[in-house]
Amino acid sequence: MKKTTYSTKEYPFAKIVEDILGTTNLSKIHTEDHFSGYDLFKREEDQSTKYHKLYYDNCKEQILGLYDKFIHNIIRPLYDEDIVYQKIPTFRLHFPGNIAVGEYHKDKWYRDKEWHEEVGELNYFLPFTKAYGTNTIWVESEEDKKDFKAMNVEYGECVQWDGANLKHGNKQNLTSNTRISVDFRIMPYSRYKPSNHGAINTKVEFAIGGYYKTTKK
Repeated sequence: MKKTTYSTKEYPFAKIVEDILGTTNLSKIHTEDHFSGYDLFKREEDQSTKYHKLYYDNCKEQILGLYDKFIHNIIRPLYDEDIVYQKIPTFRLHFPGNIAVGEYHKDKWYRDKEWHEEVGELNYFLPFTKAYGTNTIWVESEEDKKDFKAMNVEYGECVQWDGANLKHGNKQNLTSNTRISVDFRIMPYSRYKPSNHGAINTKVEFAIGGYYKTTKK
């Protein structure tokens, strides 16, 4: 895993997401009047809340421009070539008493195996609240080692990690804070090849112009 820091003044993701969701405190959104509790999420339900709809309905106008700037200025320099990156980062909510992702898994379970091995896709975790303890991602240190540990990350930090091969998931959130974050996937441009496999939730094809964009002009 590799952790990168950035300026939250230059990239004020949390403030923008607060505006989208209609709150002034992301980590306490579950205490507000407009919140309605949810049963423990299953995999098919973990992208189905009204907060997910607000994010996806508004992200194009309010957040994707800043996200593209973040990719070009913060993430692209981590590579020695242009990159291919997820066009719309996946939105996550981890409420107290609940989970954000409905199952422990490896991302490659939902990709074509040969394609996954060829492209070398990596994951990035970008929280907009403090992610810690039982409200964050739990991931093994080596494939199939099953020594799951919390990925503790502050707002203003972004973590690169191997979600394709390392099994990961969530514990039931026993903290008093909601974790709100996005995650996205990146591959070096030289390793890119399209796949007609579709994303598990949106079914968008894994190709530039579909699931991906590129920094290459």
